[in-house]
Amino acid sequence: MFGLFPRRSSNIDEMSFFDHLEELRFTIIRSILALMVFAAIAFLFKEFIFNTVILGPQKADFISNILFCRFSHFIGSEALCMNQAPVNIINIEIAGQFKSHLTISLIAGVVLAMPFILREIWLFVKPALNPGERKGFPLSLFMASLLFFIGVAFGYYVLSPVTINFLSTYQLDAGIENQIRIGSYVRTISMLCLATGIAFEMPLIVLFLTINRIITAAFLRKYRKHVLVFFFIISAVITPPDVISQFLVGIPLYLLFELCIVIAKRMERRLLRKQEAAA
Repeated sequence: MFGLFPRRSSNIDEMSFFDHLEELRFTIIRSILALMVFAAIAFLFKEFIFNTVILGPQKADFISNILFCRFSHFIGSEALCMNQAPVNIINIEIAGQFKSHLTISLIAGVVLAMPFILREIWLFVKPALNPGERKGFPLSLFMASLLFFIGVAFGYYVLSPVTINFLSTYQLDAGIENQIRIGSYVRTISMLCLATGIAFEMPLIVLFLTINRIITAAFLRKYRKHVLVFFFIISAVITPPDVISQFLVGIPLYLLFELCIVIAKRMERRLLRKQEAAA
């Protein structure tokens, strides 16, 4: 299937502007085809994708809810005993459930096809890289995929149960009953997991920006306190009003930022050694 869209020369000097546009078009087409294949597979596995995966975080027997509740009992608090009552999910549109099925399938397609999409992006920019940068392709692709899936897992197993518990039980008045539309629930879970997956690509983005001397470790350290406050504001918004829940969300995000500082610092040292060797 993908042989219908062959790649052109790997030498950037041999490619014209229109060759680059055509290669970009083929890259997009191949990525969309991969996404649609995985989306079709997810569409066929409706029972597992919806009942087990999507509805999982709002169930009391979900692994994260069980572990949070056990930890809550261990510290003598009920703050983390979340999602003990099922969420009242309703459908008010004639095509609402079918549209949610399509949405779930497309998001699942994006998640499952991400390694292939990242590979296509890399192969598109590969001609512009030097031989030394090309050698790091296998490791870069592996790390990009790994970080993405770790981010999706963090969003699914940590953020999703906390977010569902907070938003589904929040009330302006005790007389107002929360009835969650199926489309709203699906979008919240799907986009939350996809967003955290993309957010966890931050170390590789920082590495790329450092290599190209766009940012430095000193720049990141300068705004460390601002980032810490920003992460805890986010965690305070999406978690219940207790310190433990806020730390569960805020600390991993901040540790990821600290990892970015370490990566930037090491890359700066490596670039400096190369300059000294060249001199």
